[in-house]
Amino acid sequence: MTLIELKQVSKVFRKGFQRNPILQDINLTVQRGEFVVLRGENGAGKTTLLNLILGLLKPSGGEVELMGFSPQSADSKVHVGVVLQDTQVPRNVKVKELVELLRSYYPQPLSTEEILNKVKLKDKEGAWATDLSGGQKQRLYFALALAGNPELLILDEPTRNLDDKGYEEFWQQIKLCRQRGITILMVTNNKSDWDELNALATRCVTLHKITERLPEGQLTQELINLENKALLEQPESIRQTESLPKPSSQNIQRIFQKQFWFETLQLLRTPVFLIGTLAMVGFVPLLKFQEVKGKQATEMVVYLCGIILFTIVIDRLGKRIAVERSEKWLKLLRATPLPPAAYMAAKIATSLLICTVSLLLIFGLGRWQLEMRMDLTQGLALLSSLILGIVPFAILGIALGYLLDPKSADSILSLSLIVVPVACGSIPLPGPQIVQDLIAFSPFYHYRELVLSAVHLNHDNQLFLHLLWLLWAWGAFGLFAAWSYQRDRIVQ
Repeated sequence: MTLIELKQVSKVFRKGFQRNPILQDINLTVQRGEFVVLRGENGAGKTTLLNLILGLLKPSGGEVELMGFSPQSADSKVHVGVVLQDTQVPRNVKVKELVELLRSYYPQPLSTEEILNKVKLKDKEGAWATDLSGGQKQRLYFALALAGNPELLILDEPTRNLDDKGYEEFWQQIKLCRQRGITILMVTNNKSDWDELNALATRCVTLHKITERLPEGQLTQELINLENKALLEQPESIRQTESLPKPSSQNIQRIFQKQFWFETLQLLRTPVFLIGTLAMVGFVPLLKFQEVKGKQATEMVVYLCGIILFTIVIDRLGKRIAVERSEKWLKLLRATPLPPAAYMAAKIATSLLICTVSLLLIFGLGRWQLEMRMDLTQGLALLSSLILGIVPFAILGIALGYLLDPKSADSILSLSLIVVPVACGSIPLPGPQIVQDLIAFSPFYHYRELVLSAVHLNHDNQLFLHLLWLLWAWGAFGLFAAWSYQRDRIVQ
């Protein structure tokens, strides 16, 4: 059965008006049970080809299938393990936590202990992933590839940075994978690898540079290890792809829960973020020195809540997405069955958790220091309107994070916090009346009115209209986030 299939695939990168073709009319199939080696000169497009197979890039022409699905589908990666070049492990996470996160994406993963033992990292399970040596990190990447108990391994220069012991242990695991009938597609330019590949591989595919213009095309192939034809057949030890379980709703729930816990840990281990948020909450007691009390205190606290929430969901969340993109952590996640919706939902849920804690602290300080007059019903109404109303803007923050690089995100997202009060209508704009009227079409304005109505402050009694506008913003920003995610996949 065909696990990988490329039909007339081409890839052209564009920069301005310039076209840079890398691949042209590539045809390639990898059958179950094969061990295919992909080689070629630097710049020939080997990594680009793997990125197309994994759905990390979209082809400019032709069709790609992975495990019978489009490679953009999470289903295509349920039984695929990957080692990529140019990826990084996230900060503030331990080795064991990272393995447990990745294995939660798969329906039938290996145990954490078995994974770590396979790559001889059991003694490093409590170490920070970023503190590992280059060879140990390469072992960790291989561990993450094995986490889902894969039927297909796609390995891009997997022996890079390995010391002699790690190199020997890697090939021991590859031999075990072959005994289990696992299909392997491996990219290597390491000549030492051929000492093992000559006995294990079934086919060698050479990718030539497009400028060579060979009559047989960019790909040339040769069978090796012909005496081992059984490897080209379907080994009985391999589970049939047709019967392999697909991700269920129960598995999606487990993925979300694990991703949410992981994101929460990341935030708790980022003191700069926590200190910055608590510093903004600390403005509440300062209002006491301005002799702000009662209804005026409630109004001031509501505006402070809005500023803090927008800072968390647009500025901080957007920057976090941009940083993870630049550090290539998201590239590794995209090569797993993690659904983008589950990843984004976990990001939003974590931000809402921080928002809720911040609001409760503000309410408590306001009642204690400013004598805020608010009963339980009003308090719950205010909390609900602030949290539920901010969700569309959290989606907007994610979309901006996918569009901006970290340096641009730092300035642009910070600038957006200045624009928000104007868009809410809190700061009147000088100019003709039509400028003021346009503010009423801003979702920020409707969020402000929704929140003010919860505590019966200056509002226009159009609650249903404001809810409809925010629902529209939810859908519009959701489509914007989906587009920015797909655009990021294309331009990488």
